[in-house]
Amino acid sequence: MSDMLENLTDTIARPHAIAVFACVLAGPAAAQTACPLLSAGTISGLPLVQPNDNRVAAGEVVDGVREIALRVTRADWRLETPNGPGLAVAAVAEKGAAPTIPAPLIRVESGTRVRVRVQNGLGDAAIMVFGLHTRPSAETAFEVSPGEARTVEFDARAPGTYLYWIREGPEPDPESEPAFVEETQLAGAFVVDPVGGSASDRIFVMNIFSEPADTAVCPTGWVEGLAINGRSWPFTERMALAVGDGLRWRVVNATNREHPMHLHGFYYSVVSRGTMTADTIYGPDDRRLVVTESMQPRTTMVMEWQATRPGRWLFHCHLSFHISSEIRLPGAMASDPAQAHSHMAGLVIGIEVAPGVSDLISRGPPVAVDLFANEYGDRPGYRYGFAHDAAFAADSLTDVPGPLLVFEQYQTVDATVHNRMTVPTAVHWHGLELVAWADGVPDWSASEGRVSPVIAPGDSFTYRLSLMRPGTFIYHSHLDDVHQLTGGLYGPLLVLPEGERFDPRTDHVMVWGWTHPEPTSIDQMDLNGRREQPDGTAQLGERHRFRIVHIAPAGRISAWLTRDGDIVPITLHAKDGADLPPHQQTLVERLPYLSVGETADFTWTPTVTGTYELHVGFAQDPEAHLVQRWVVP
Repeated sequence: MSDMLENLTDTIARPHAIAVFACVLAGPAAAQTACPLLSAGTISGLPLVQPNDNRVAAGEVVDGVREIALRVTRADWRLETPNGPGLAVAAVAEKGAAPTIPAPLIRVESGTRVRVRVQNGLGDAAIMVFGLHTRPSAETAFEVSPGEARTVEFDARAPGTYLYWIREGPEPDPESEPAFVEETQLAGAFVVDPVGGSASDRIFVMNIFSEPADTAVCPTGWVEGLAINGRSWPFTERMALAVGDGLRWRVVNATNREHPMHLHGFYYSVVSRGTMTADTIYGPDDRRLVVTESMQPRTTMVMEWQATRPGRWLFHCHLSFHISSEIRLPGAMASDPAQAHSHMAGLVIGIEVAPGVSDLISRGPPVAVDLFANEYGDRPGYRYGFAHDAAFAADSLTDVPGPLLVFEQYQTVDATVHNRMTVPTAVHWHGLELVAWADGVPDWSASEGRVSPVIAPGDSFTYRLSLMRPGTFIYHSHLDDVHQLTGGLYGPLLVLPEGERFDPRTDHVMVWGWTHPEPTSIDQMDLNGRREQPDGTAQLGERHRFRIVHIAPAGRISAWLTRDGDIVPITLHAKDGADLPPHQQTLVERLPYLSVGETADFTWTPTVTGTYELHVGFAQDPEAHLVQRWVVP
């Protein structure tokens, strides 16, 4: 197995609930073990962590200097409810206050002198502090011994969205430590505003705790907590908005993992992307519209969007393992029966837009479409699939991905999903701007007095789709995502400009998926439901459009074209169904990496005859991608 696949397997296995949630404490004796899990209703004796909504900046100004006093201490993190299960972790507190997750917000205007005192209240471990320095600059760090304190002083210069973080103990040795020891709950946002301040905004910080535990108490050997601003769904803060509200959000990925951040029902503009040490703020002409933006470890983003129609929506990480209900701590369901039905957890924010006027446009009567969700028993590979035909052959493999749905801009579509499986399901129309009750998150998406339901076996539900812009989109299960997506419940959806017709000879849709929740080789990944791709043919001077869709539960992919082993440039065209700014539609050697829930379009016009190869996958490695042969006679 290639290094890429080994790394991928490590990445998806750690967040996957199966490897985490059999850790159940066995009474008071568990407090003497290495397992950090705290049972529901117990009193740990540790200070209780408070969720940090990042509305109040730490410190105070003394003689023109922003002075901040921080202390690292052991704490009790109840990431759902105060009476639910929790984790005994290290956390950061501002002087005289309770510890918080995320760590206290540092926010100052450019040009401010900053003085930060960090006290190590851990009696058994040194800490290493990162990110308390001027920007832009190389990353610097300093160590604080147990029981000691250290003060650093610097000037805040370049405006932007950054972060700081603290590591407990020495850096893990990759040769002897598990790959995903993670204590990024010891991290917070660091914002430098321009002189005079910034426009009104909200800050959302993602933190993860993930550590090995005593297998005598935690048989899986791991416990985890995933949170936004200190809470895990369904207990994260709800955003209460009105139609017409303009939102500016700073999103901080303080974790060691990638998070593709998806907004339901609306596009957002990417205003900036940053790292620990620098932030790139885009001009108006450089801001692309997206519905999903992949955030790499320890990066930041500023996004702007407008709530243009009422209802309940979501903003969440689209990596399936980070939002599965299985990542709730052991005992969470029993401690809060009212939330036991929730099919999501982790990195999710709920959005509630009050009733108001909708921006949706509809031309002509609704078009009716039927989709049948089928189940195929114990056949190898895919177990489920969508079909148009009620009499679809149960032994066919051509229903994965589901049928290509092609519509015209401003059409209205009534899509009826018939569940002929033995398990419940629901369908999300990923990327579409539509009425909230049809968005497809069961028991959450709601408006006009209607709610998207769980579609029980033998039942059906009709979703009302609006098609506001041309582009490449996805429909997929939004229930038990890990298993139903790898089971085959997804398909591509295209919206064409008014009056345009789809030509499959020059317009090609390629959907990347997995056939197993934890793949160990490229043999458990495919394009358009198959490993081997049919040959394609193109003519000289003929423009071909390729639409790449990523709907596997995790991982990043790219696409590139070669001829005789040499790279052939391709032209970027669109992202998430929205055309890129004209000056970004340029020739590139490969498609920028796509993560879960992202789509991208590129074009290719052959100018030389010969045999070409289209590669889609993780890297230029024969074990890590799939290839389609193209002949230009």
